[in-house]
Amino acid sequence: MTDACDHEDCHAPHASGSLGIPQVGAFDPAAFERAVNDMLVACGVAPDSVHTGRTAERVRELWQKRLLGGYAISPAEALGEGFADEGDDMVVVRGIAVHGVCPHHLVPFRGVAHVAYIPGGRLHGFGRIARMVDAIGHRFTYQEWMTRDIAEALVTHGRAQGAACIVEAEQLCLLLGEDRRGDERVVTQAFSGSFRHSDQERNEFLRAVAQRELR
Repeated sequence: MTDACDHEDCHAPHASGSLGIPQVGAFDPAAFERAVNDMLVACGVAPDSVHTGRTAERVRELWQKRLLGGYAISPAEALGEGFADEGDDMVVVRGIAVHGVCPHHLVPFRGVAHVAYIPGGRLHGFGRIARMVDAIGHRFTYQEWMTRDIAEALVTHGRAQGAACIVEAEQLCLLLGEDRRGDERVVTQAFSGSFRHSDQERNEFLRAVAQRELR
């Protein structure tokens, strides 16, 4: 856990099957824009200047559509049904762009996810897998939770025999901390299904992730 985000002893355990911090109501665009304007006033800045006249609208669009867009779609819907295939060779997708929002400081973290699964009778489009990652990550969440949720979703919704995920990200709440160099990265990993019990599968996945980029 990252000290700068004050993770320890401050939130309930993350239950399997849950996704990030749950919404308890619908996103309220008007209330969000009022809150942004109130924040500008609290900072001593006029919310209706030539520079800030549309700030509330712009910030609302960014948060509603991008930073918190995952609340509008379930991982199962994003992944889809896939198609039948009897193969059981490992599928690895490297370098999927990810981001989420730390619920403690309301600042984003961003990085890449490396995802793998052993098919259990279904194959899934690579774009669908990336969309599923977005549905999981674009919420108030922690990097640790996101990583675990991605692996579990491929088993639960994708009917995979096993799945693995590694996320390497920049945590803005960490990078903005005092006496930081500014180049810290946090790496989290999670294994689900057959990956939890097979050293061979985990090692094959780690080797695939460690390979040099294609030229």
